[in-house]
Amino acid sequence: MSTKTKIILIYSSVGLISALLIFGFVTLRQLEDMKAEAARPIAVEVGKEVATEIIRLENNITLTNQEGKEVSVFDLKDKVWVFAQFFAKCPMCAERNYTDLLKIYKKYKDHPDFMIVCMSIDPETDNVERLKEYAKVVDADSNKWWFLTGDRGELHRYMQEEMKFMDIRERTIPEEIATMGKYAHDLGLAVFDKDLIMRTKIDLAFARSQGHTMEETFTKRLYSAIDTALEK
Repeated sequence: MSTKTKIILIYSSVGLISALLIFGFVTLRQLEDMKAEAARPIAVEVGKEVATEIIRLENNITLTNQEGKEVSVFDLKDKVWVFAQFFAKCPMCAERNYTDLLKIYKKYKDHPDFMIVCMSIDPETDNVERLKEYAKVVDADSNKWWFLTGDRGELHRYMQEEMKFMDIRERTIPEEIATMGKYAHDLGLAVFDKDLIMRTKIDLAFARSQGHTMEETFTKRLYSAIDTALEK
């Protein structure tokens, strides 16, 4: 046997042994993984919707409702409430309030733990008298649906920094003001639970613009969040 042949045989043997060792290690690891997997439960609460905590309101703000009464966010502890920004001259708010908020109000107004809260982003215009008139249009009981006004800077800061709603922007183009109102703002509806925790925030106006299926899906999600919070 030549030297070359001996070298080839030696390397071949080493390669075979290495391959067997690698195969053995891989097989052992797979067996260990299978044992660990078998020890785990197959499924736990599959499909269960888990309530998320988006934000928790830690700071208070005192405002004035449509009856001229001072109220605060902390007064809403132990209540489930739907929150929305608005201003009386906003055409998009009017559509949303009559299409969405009024339906929510009629569905839940008799529940002792339920509230709707609307904070004005234009408090200089939306004084108590105007808010009272607005509330009458939707037949809102001030014990169940607040329309709130106050200091403009405090309101904007609280909604943007504490509630994490989008920044409020004043429009300057006359055509936009005529069709969409003086302010561009967040049209989302937020559901807060009895611990002042925001559990969901959904823009039904946007969902509606995406078609019936999207609107139906997000409407169900919003109502589900309210129902879940009221059950606790």
